[in-house]
Amino acid sequence: MTAAYGPTGAALPRSVNPLAANPVTTVLGLAAGAVGAAVVGTQAAQGDLPDLPSAATVTADLHLTAGASPASASSARAAVTPVSAEPTSAAATVPELTKAAGRAHQQQKIESAVDRFESKIGSTQYENWCERAVENAFGTQGHYASAIQDWESQDQHSDWQHAPRGAMVFYDTSSDGHVALSLGDGRVVSSSAHHQVGIVPVGYFQHPLGWAYAPY
Repeated sequence: MTAAYGPTGAALPRSVNPLAANPVTTVLGLAAGAVGAAVVGTQAAQGDLPDLPSAATVTADLHLTAGASPASASSARAAVTPVSAEPTSAAATVPELTKAAGRAHQQQKIESAVDRFESKIGSTQYENWCERAVENAFGTQGHYASAIQDWESQDQHSDWQHAPRGAMVFYDTSSDGHVALSLGDGRVVSSSAHHQVGIVPVGYFQHPLGWAYAPY
């Protein structure tokens, strides 16, 4: 068997397997040798050979790399480990989404009520039945016997001139009162508007009391 020599040139004992001495160094050395051979071969073909480092220098560098302490390796890994941002919890947006869905649903109810009431424009079927007309606009009926009873049951707002779209506007026109549906632009759609369902200014009827959100 041919004697093996270490990095310093001294012969290794026959019982020492040079490949088993340090597997990492051996593998890195073989890889470095393969790359070096490829570079030399390419540049030789071009007639331009660089000065290559000695085998002892390459081996010493590989020993230093392979012999790095665990602490150094851990530090190196920590240095390149990307920092991940805290994920945003989807649960944090649930209240906002719930509120938005509720507003959208309420707006849809309002628009449906306005459309249903406006579809009756010109009709005389609700003459003297204003409370029923408003309740029917929201797809219901029989909740209150009169407009005044409805008004007294709601959370009241006195600024009737600024009633929002879809709000009920109340008037003290008689013992039963009167109620119309606000369009949100200073007008209401109402029964008894020129003796039929029609659109009139919010101040068309006498003695306005205020407005309230429809509870339906």
